[in-house]
Amino acid sequence: MFKIKNMYDLIDECGEDLANYGYTVKKLDKFNGQLAYMRVDDGGTLDKGEYFIINAPTLLDEGIDACDYFYEITKNCLLRLLDDLSLERKSKFLIVGLGNPEILADCLGSKVVRAMGYANDNLLKICPNIEANTNINTADYVKYIKEGCKPDCIVLIDALASNSLSRLGGSIQLSSSGLTPGSGVGRGGIAINENEMGVPCISIGVPFMIFASALTDKADKGLLLAPKDIHDGLDAMVYIISKALDSVLMN
Repeated sequence: MFKIKNMYDLIDECGEDLANYGYTVKKLDKFNGQLAYMRVDDGGTLDKGEYFIINAPTLLDEGIDACDYFYEITKNCLLRLLDDLSLERKSKFLIVGLGNPEILADCLGSKVVRAMGYANDNLLKICPNIEANTNINTADYVKYIKEGCKPDCIVLIDALASNSLSRLGGSIQLSSSGLTPGSGVGRGGIAINENEMGVPCISIGVPFMIFASALTDKADKGLLLAPKDIHDGLDAMVYIISKALDSVLMN
């Protein structure tokens, strides 16, 4: 856990015994990858939903072959979520690229949306930016758009925070729990989830930030750090996630 209570983005860093939720980890057959899975049915302290966590610790060392391999894993996890939510590829999806496009560690969402193929009648795309730049609450923004275009599902892409250096740019979390923008860095507000939006909400996130206080007790608790090779990590994850979304949702 972070030094600051209850701040986490990755579900397996929440500090709880996840065995109670059926948390399992399977070793993948290539690139030292792992795939974790769990399902939260009764809510409680954890957000209700299914969770897939793909760990790709050597992604940047392996090149395009690794990117294509983890694209396939990501695509299959996304298909599983759609199936469990009784959604089809012909359903109407609203893709939301969250985060601040002006900050490298927080621009994953906007980069993925821009890298995807063209929008169409069944695939809509927006990048709301952050409340500090717009003075519009992100959840309200998404809800306004949702009420106008009436999608069957909202897909959220965002950069996350982690408490592990080794996971920066090397883990992908997919979930049907939605998310609360800024929750992992102490700026959480209104959640974007099925309860708030009235339609299923899938979140896809990659950690690109870590609290300095997770590394040393002497650091400022509010200081966030990013990996020095963040450009390479971003490029790889944008490729993987945008390709998976295009493959599954474009029709």
